[in-house]
Amino acid sequence: MSVVRQRTVRSLSSLACLAVAGALIGLPGPAAADETFVLKQTITVTGAVLHSFDISWVDPEVHAYFLGDRSNKAVDVVDTISKAQSKLGTGAFVGFTGNNDTSGPNGVLSFRNRDKTEVWAGDGNSTVKVIDFKTGDILHTIATKGEERADELCYDPVDHLIQIANDAEADSGHAPFVSFIPTEGPNAYTVVKQIPFPEATNGIEQCQWNPRNGLIYLNLPEVNGTGADTTDGEVVVIDPRRMDIVTRFKVPVTLCAGPQGMAIGPEPQILLGCDAASQSPGTGENAGIIDERDGRLLKVLANAGGADEVWFNPGDGHYFLADGSNTTQEQIAVVDSLFGQQDAPVVIAKPPGAGHAHSVAADLRDNEVYFPIPDNAGSTLCPTVTSGCIAIFAAKGRDDPPVFAGR
Repeated sequence: MSVVRQRTVRSLSSLACLAVAGALIGLPGPAAADETFVLKQTITVTGAVLHSFDISWVDPEVHAYFLGDRSNKAVDVVDTISKAQSKLGTGAFVGFTGNNDTSGPNGVLSFRNRDKTEVWAGDGNSTVKVIDFKTGDILHTIATKGEERADELCYDPVDHLIQIANDAEADSGHAPFVSFIPTEGPNAYTVVKQIPFPEATNGIEQCQWNPRNGLIYLNLPEVNGTGADTTDGEVVVIDPRRMDIVTRFKVPVTLCAGPQGMAIGPEPQILLGCDAASQSPGTGENAGIIDERDGRLLKVLANAGGADEVWFNPGDGHYFLADGSNTTQEQIAVVDSLFGQQDAPVVIAKPPGAGHAHSVAADLRDNEVYFPIPDNAGSTLCPTVTSGCIAIFAAKGRDDPPVFAGR
């Protein structure tokens, strides 16, 4: 790849991140939280009941919400304007095998690539599927040559590069690894390099490309531990031009144990959704906001952890943490990025439900938030509790002063 970089970002979501860059130097003192997120609509997924699913994604350019739906062996699509639903790649994926480490689809994202919008999704057989959004055709099936699933992924639109993790390789006696796949050029749609992470004793989680510095950030929930998030995690910083590690930031297990979800917020913030109980007494399952430059914790969000996917919506300045706080009432944590202030959480499911609503994505155009709810969550938000649904929320009320003036 050329060292000279044409800094052209073609993704609207990336442009939105750039629009809020420079909004913050740090985190000011807290302000009153006066927004609540209320249910606007639910969508019952067609086909099999929504039992097993993974990551979701919103592409505002094509006004589409995507969900890796293992129950239907497909990527579910919801039109964010009409709310009509459809499916991509039905039957092309492994589906739910009874073991998350061999199920798929998993991580999913989309972007405009030359003359078409492509949807990329990791599958349970260690492959990556590339789908034409308009036609639904499987354009490419890319082998990562692992033994378990291809999972979380992120896209660098400047270097035209996908990074995807095989997080569960320890099950087959190998180190988890990430693969780099160009989306353009002579090596397009092939794995050109891999980085193993033998120190990642509890897998690899979310990565994100940062449009402010062109680097990729990657979560390791635990480094050289027991496999149960008992030691410090790390955020690994990768230069996509070199496809190599440039630095590592320690994430203290005492404050934010098991970093999984990641979202690039306003400069210099990166949100980490931590999954395990922190080791400091009384801190519970926390989340944290780190400084992208040096990894220091700018803010610890007490009892807002237990998250898999997290999302930043530049349209309203809020972070959303799926499965936030992991209390007896399953809920989504909502955090104002300007003040580091937690708004009222969204209650998804009440006991005795067992399923976790661990996936979240927001549409920056309409400031609507999409939460898939599984059939075993016990949620009365869904029209049929035992079928699950996709719940759509929006804010009622407004922060004073507005998070981003002039919108």
